[in-house]
Amino acid sequence: KHRPLAPPRPRLALLLRGMPLPPTPEKKRRKANEGAKKAKQGNGDVEKAQKDAPTSAAKGGKKKRRKEKAGKAANTGEELSTTQERNARKRASKKRAREVVSADPSMLYAANPLLAPTVLAARRFFEGALWSESFEVHLGPVQGWRTEAKLAVRAGKEGLQIGLFAPGTHEVCCIDTCPAHHPAINRAVAKVRKACEDLGVSGYSEHTGKGDLRYLKLDVERATGKVQLTLVWHAASEEAAGARLKALVQRLSTMPLWHSIWANFHPAVSYVSRIFAFESDAWKPLWGAKEMLRERLKGCLVPYDAPRLCFPPYVFRQANLCAFEKIVASLRRFVAPGSRVVELYGGVGTIGLHLADLVESLVCSDENPHNEVCFCTSTADLPTKLRRRLSYRRGAAATQIGSLSLADVLIVDPPRKGLDEEVVAALLPGGVAAQLRLVLYVSCGFPALQRDVGRLQEGGWTVTHAEGFVLFPGADHLETFCVLER
Repeated sequence: KHRPLAPPRPRLALLLRGMPLPPTPEKKRRKANEGAKKAKQGNGDVEKAQKDAPTSAAKGGKKKRRKEKAGKAANTGEELSTTQERNARKRASKKRAREVVSADPSMLYAANPLLAPTVLAARRFFEGALWSESFEVHLGPVQGWRTEAKLAVRAGKEGLQIGLFAPGTHEVCCIDTCPAHHPAINRAVAKVRKACEDLGVSGYSEHTGKGDLRYLKLDVERATGKVQLTLVWHAASEEAAGARLKALVQRLSTMPLWHSIWANFHPAVSYVSRIFAFESDAWKPLWGAKEMLRERLKGCLVPYDAPRLCFPPYVFRQANLCAFEKIVASLRRFVAPGSRVVELYGGVGTIGLHLADLVESLVCSDENPHNEVCFCTSTADLPTKLRRRLSYRRGAAATQIGSLSLADVLIVDPPRKGLDEEVVAALLPGGVAAQLRLVLYVSCGFPALQRDVGRLQEGGWTVTHAEGFVLFPGADHLETFCVLER
């Protein structure tokens, strides 16, 4: 009736007798693996001692091993953690800073500007697209060409740092005597540095969010060699800037170098990429000429008195006006007499004001609200017959698409990012500019031009002419003038 009891299992028998149990096979394998791992890594006792009582040397060894591990993972294509990626970027950034902070980043290709990577890329692109033409690149003087400069001012261990940020960093490369700068700019930087050091004016610190002077903007009046100086001050107003700003302006005003001295009050405490504050009350003239700085493009001949362009510090001005004159002169060759022209991204009218004799009408536009006053001030010097042909509309390019329906010629000179999507869409089949047959494209960003031209070619446009202008000799940059027809 009753099944006999099974004899106890060996481990249970030992347990009942109070004897220690032998290790299981799994435990034996785990212990063997741990022993092999310790033997591979080194002396187990030393490693245990380091873990129990970590010294600075041990910590340094761990940090080194983590770096080596991250480096091996990057080289082998393994996925890095978020922390490893962030630390790798920081190390790479610091390494780049050490390598290039001593070199003027604006002069990297000064030995032969025509071999800059962007110039070579433009040649390959256009010579493949044009077939019947070679892509000509114009090069002017490689020294003294820059008549407009924006320079960072930062607090450094050895005093005030004035110059350009090294590529990919916010480490300032001091360039008090940059060969690319107009001599007046180099003199102005030296004067400002000396005055700041004498008066205790400090450079801005991005780490603490404190300091006085953030940037300098310097515009040279080419006819006189005088400089329009803008001090970008870390304060919300002239009153908040205090006595140091007043003392600095008073010291500088005794020097005959200046056309005028302005302040831009930029109180942002966190990191911002923009140099200026753009609020209307952020700009204030502190000393000097009441009239705006004026320039004539003497290298672009027109059959009337060349307009005097207006360049106060709060509008865009080409850094190399001497070279830009050649672009405007080349563009004039493609505007037929009696054309109805629309110019988008027109700035103060640097291009459009030099076409007054060729057009039946010209509508210029730009989003900067200050540009319209500059444009109208310049047109006031033109003969009445020519002045009536020109008009200005305030607004971004995307808001001016409707004006394209009555135009024969479109001129665009966009920022480095290229054409707005709305502008490209208007030029494609089915867009509002169906009757438009000619686009004159002036580009300061070759990758964006390459993208825009590719899309327009798909929409039926053809590149019929293109030429390059090295506006910034020494930098990897190319200004491009491109003609498209359909």
